[in-house]
Amino acid sequence: MDIDATYSPSRLVGETPDDTMPANTSGRHSPDLANVCFYLFVLGGIAGVAQLSNPLPFGAGFEMVAAGKNLAESGTLANPFRILDTGPTSVNPPLYPLFLGLLFKLFGSPGVVLIAAAIGNMVMNALTASWLPRVSLAVFGSFVPGVVAALLWLGAVQLMPAWDVSYTVAGLTLFCWYSVSAIKSYRPVRPGLLAAMVVMLNPACVIVLLPWLSYLVLIHTRNRKRAILFAGAVLVIICIPVSLWMLRNSIVLGAPVLRTNLGMTLYVSNNGCAQPSLIESALVGCYGTHHPNDSILEAQAVRSEGEVNYDRSRVAASINWIQANPARFQQLTISRFRQFWLPPPGRNAFPAYVTWLGTVLSIPGLILMAWRRDLAALLIGCVLLVYPVMYYIVVSDVRYRYPVLWLTFLAAGYLIHAAPPLAHIIQRMKVVPRSC
Repeated sequence: MDIDATYSPSRLVGETPDDTMPANTSGRHSPDLANVCFYLFVLGGIAGVAQLSNPLPFGAGFEMVAAGKNLAESGTLANPFRILDTGPTSVNPPLYPLFLGLLFKLFGSPGVVLIAAAIGNMVMNALTASWLPRVSLAVFGSFVPGVVAALLWLGAVQLMPAWDVSYTVAGLTLFCWYSVSAIKSYRPVRPGLLAAMVVMLNPACVIVLLPWLSYLVLIHTRNRKRAILFAGAVLVIICIPVSLWMLRNSIVLGAPVLRTNLGMTLYVSNNGCAQPSLIESALVGCYGTHHPNDSILEAQAVRSEGEVNYDRSRVAASINWIQANPARFQQLTISRFRQFWLPPPGRNAFPAYVTWLGTVLSIPGLILMAWRRDLAALLIGCVLLVYPVMYYIVVSDVRYRYPVLWLTFLAAGYLIHAAPPLAHIIQRMKVVPRSC
């Protein structure tokens, strides 16, 4: 297997790909790639089981869990806070609470639901690892950077069954892989539905999906019109469930909002006692006194004002505090910038250090991509430049990084693959074919 030959020069800026671009994901790559994805999935399962000894976030106090439980019990998406029932909600996107509500309906017992949700997390993390080589083959023309990214991912990711993050990342990687073949045959429905599900898990993922669709359009220079039509069709499909969700919120909450957590998040993040991270703010009691999950006063305000008005009032209060305390806001922002890219080790230091390693390696990896005039540098660079901005002004938490962490690791894998010793080792590998 000639590793260098797997890189396609048609990904370089200013050069024209043929009609089969992005890189072929079949042919002589299939046996090796299928074998690799199979073993990465198995390794992901092992890594997930190893994490079961750690405390898993779930139960009372987690908004998506509370909303899902209420959905199973009453049939309405409401009451996301543990201290007080506040009524219908759009604090979180609906898809993961709907999934948890289904689990509560099926199993009833919170303990069994936790086990089912944790198993789902493990499967999604393992699937992400197994799909990263395929994404890498589509972007770089070689699956090797994706193998490195998958190993880093499994070292860094943690089980978080109370949140959607594992499903979101799995959906993003699957969309990126599947859309490569779908765009060549102009089949936008399935990737569009997949992208819509990702957005209904985490609307911020639009910042990843749009650059990816733009990237696909850019590399299909010989059939640009069809690529543009494909991207447009995917966007239209995304808009359908988003519009329905906003219509529901308009009817139930009084405004066509996508979600209503911006104000409360800004408010707990920027005040007189705020700390850079969510954990630090919780430890000093600041988070509890400013968030309706723990503060009876804030929860009563949500119930009396309604989520939409409460959200707007807390945005205004946060802006007023920032304007009155620019020096402290600057300190918090700088700390959160650092913690987003280099998360504090905490009690379980290994995942944080793996993230540090991938982050440090990704910088020269992106530089090398740019020096080679690879369009992937533009794709990854744009996402990593824009996506984190919203998280520099709110309390930091490791899960906020996950939707773009795999892109960081792909850039790190690109650099490691370029190292001559590794390329030489991989060239000498003999892989037994296996279907996957």
